[in-house]
Amino acid sequence: MKLVRFSTNGQAPRLGVLQGDRIADLQASVAASLTRRGVTRAAEIAAALVPGSTRAFLEGGPLVEETVAGIKEWVTIPANSARLHAPIADPGKFICIGLNYRDHAEEANQPIPKEPPIFAKWSNAILDPNEPILRPRGSNQLDWEVELGVVIGKTARFVSKEKALDYVWGYTIINDVSARDFQFIGSQWMAGKIPETFAPVGPYIADRAEIPDPHSLELKLWVNGKQMQSGNTKTFIFDVRYIVSYLSGLMTLSPGDLIATGTPPGVGFARKPPVFLQPGDTCRLEITGLGRIENPVKEA
Repeated sequence: MKLVRFSTNGQAPRLGVLQGDRIADLQASVAASLTRRGVTRAAEIAAALVPGSTRAFLEGGPLVEETVAGIKEWVTIPANSARLHAPIADPGKFICIGLNYRDHAEEANQPIPKEPPIFAKWSNAILDPNEPILRPRGSNQLDWEVELGVVIGKTARFVSKEKALDYVWGYTIINDVSARDFQFIGSQWMAGKIPETFAPVGPYIADRAEIPDPHSLELKLWVNGKQMQSGNTKTFIFDVRYIVSYLSGLMTLSPGDLIATGTPPGVGFARKPPVFLQPGDTCRLEITGLGRIENPVKEA
């Protein structure tokens, strides 16, 4: 399943499943299937089972999964007639891992970490596909980072590495946009990571059936059509199993939590000379099996 949030005609975003060049409206499809079975108040029941929030949808657990699996009457629209939104806009936690590719740590002149470096973003940083990344006032060192995003599907606490992927619902693309002149003022990175629009996410969340192995995915990023980043999750320092297990030992992970797993080499500040995003630029990111996301850059 490729889960999307989409809207049409300026309506509120709702959940759908990308099916080739069409989007299946999940709530409408559940309602149609219930109506076909003679269920009264099908629309109200469908709205409860398939809310507009991805986090609430994932919190529904097995009941929602069984409901979706039982859909017999798909209600679809052409994908090109819809606007795609970030596939999750309301994670309970947005956790980021730094320096998780050996060659990126080397280009940044940082030692290989013994445990995953952790920082956070908030949901106000999440940005829809095609919407503008805003360069903050006072920043002249706006940078890009293509990253594999991990979406948690069920409550995880003290899980083993061997079982960790069982707690993952799926994967998406994240651009961990960074204002380097804010980030490197002190020892903590947060100031350069948390501004609004600094986390484009999308275009969809592919479930584990779509991405059975997250450790063999190619990541690529272009700025204005010029390729800047190319990497593969084979070169993770800490793989998805380790990250989920490690984080679950520090805190309870919940359905809808979002984890950014680090970026491969090719970031702007490490280039010689450094290259930074300017208003008018466009970032395009791709990861194997996860499609592509593109965002322009504007001045805030």
